[in-house]
Amino acid sequence: MNDNKTNPGSAVAALQREIKTRTEVVRVIADLEEQLDADRICGSWLSTENRLSAVIRRLGSGMWRAVVYDHALCYKRVVQEGLVTLRRHRLCLNADEGNRIVYDAASDTLTIGCYGRFVAEDTIAAPDDDAIPAEEYPFNE
Repeated sequence: MNDNKTNPGSAVAALQREIKTRTEVVRVIADLEEQLDADRICGSWLSTENRLSAVIRRLGSGMWRAVVYDHALCYKRVVQEGLVTLRRHRLCLNADEGNRIVYDAASDTLTIGCYGRFVAEDTIAAPDDDAIPAEEYPFNE
C-alpha cells in the first residue's frame, strides 16, 4: 500500500476542519473590524443642540464607559453615566435600545439616544483670545 494516498473520508474531514478554521478566522477579523469601527466613539464630545457634553472611553472588548455632563450651571453636573455595549451591530447606553449611540462618519457626529447630536470637542475652533498682553495692560507701571 502507498502511504501517500489518503482515503476519501479523511480528505473530507481535513477539508471540513480547514473550512471551520477559515470561517473562525473570518469571524474574528469581522469582530475586530466592528470593534475598531465602534472605537471612533471614544473621546470628548460637545452637544450641537444644548449645553451637554459627553466623554467616552474604551473599557475592554465590546465595552465603553460614557458620561454625559450638563453645563447649564457654573459647574459640570453628571446627567448620566453608564456602559456602552456593542450588541447585534448596535451601540447602546446601559443596554437600553432607546439610548442607541450612532456615529456618522460622513458628518463626524455622534448621536446619543435622547441627548441628541454631538461633535468631537477637538473639531470646534477655539474662540480668539481677547486677552490683553501684559506689556499693553495700562495698569502695569
